[in-house]
Amino acid sequence: MLAVGSDSAVEEVVSEIPVKNAWYLLLYAWDLVSWKDQWKGNVETSPHLLGLLAKILAETTLLLMRKQLRRGYESHHEKVRGIRGKIDFAASLKKRSFEKGAAHCSFYELTVDTLKNSIIRSTIRRLSNDPRVYHHNAKLDTDLKHQLKALDLDLEAVSTKRIESSDFSRLQLTRNDQDYSLPISICYLIHRLEMPTEDKGDHALKALLRDEVTFQKLFELFVCNFYRYHLTGCEVGYQKQLSWFDELNCPFMPSMQTDITLVWPEPPRRLVIDTKYYLKTLTSSPYGSQKFKSENLYQLYTYLRTQEHRGDSFANAQGMLLYPTTSHQLTEPMLVQGHKITVATVDLADPWENIENRLLSLVGN
Repeated sequence: MLAVGSDSAVEEVVSEIPVKNAWYLLLYAWDLVSWKDQWKGNVETSPHLLGLLAKILAETTLLLMRKQLRRGYESHHEKVRGIRGKIDFAASLKKRSFEKGAAHCSFYELTVDTLKNSIIRSTIRRLSNDPRVYHHNAKLDTDLKHQLKALDLDLEAVSTKRIESSDFSRLQLTRNDQDYSLPISICYLIHRLEMPTEDKGDHALKALLRDEVTFQKLFELFVCNFYRYHLTGCEVGYQKQLSWFDELNCPFMPSMQTDITLVWPEPPRRLVIDTKYYLKTLTSSPYGSQKFKSENLYQLYTYLRTQEHRGDSFANAQGMLLYPTTSHQLTEPMLVQGHKITVATVDLADPWENIENRLLSLVGN
């Protein structure tokens, strides 16, 4: 059993997960699977994830620039001659601007210097100066570094900034910003990952696996969006809210939230999937001392039993605990008070086609 946070454990895991698999997992998690067939050559040959992310960020930014960067109205507050927008009387009087024929004004200006463009340029500049981006292949490294530096110069009308998590919270992409979805997702992932400078190997993938919260959410979204994309005639629900069947209507009963729910209309069938991720189980069995994790089973069991009153599909609902591994496959079914529950794994070190077939076979497709 590997210990949580063990560098040797993470190194072993990273060496087993192909960069291609990590990239496809991210695309599904970001609901951007339409990009899956792009950059196949880079995806197949890239020796590490950070270099691949940098290359694809550069390519998608170049596409944005060819179509012309999206402009937006940004708020400005400055001293201007005359009047523009809304006058800041307090600042103007304090600095005696009126006496000089000027005023401090707040106004909106249409510009390319928007938050989303600033995030992209700032990330590109950071990557261009990060030695961990490069592959130690002289030609590839020179080409990528030149591309990143050139893009940074071409984006001179966009300011750079120290990126904070709150910047992504403030960012709102509309339907017209679909071209920004992939580059912004890459920027956010790079921002989230802590990559110690002295580490050897695939820094980004190692950081991604070590961050259990980030990887758990990505794996959950990957599984959900994979089934949405591949299962026809099946309703795929994400984070469904459930209530306890309390006949006394206690006001303090908490709600429950499932990860993924699959519902087939004909014949009626319901499957509740709980995805789990623990660093110490990545290269070993998802149970200790030959026992499944009781808290995970209790949670899934509660989801199933408390909803039986809602109809036949709920009374006969099935459940699945799904874990990622890099060493083996496990499919262990059980029947608990009329509910079939399966504990299963998906091996992220397998060829991608095998991963797809595995996920489909687990739900009977």
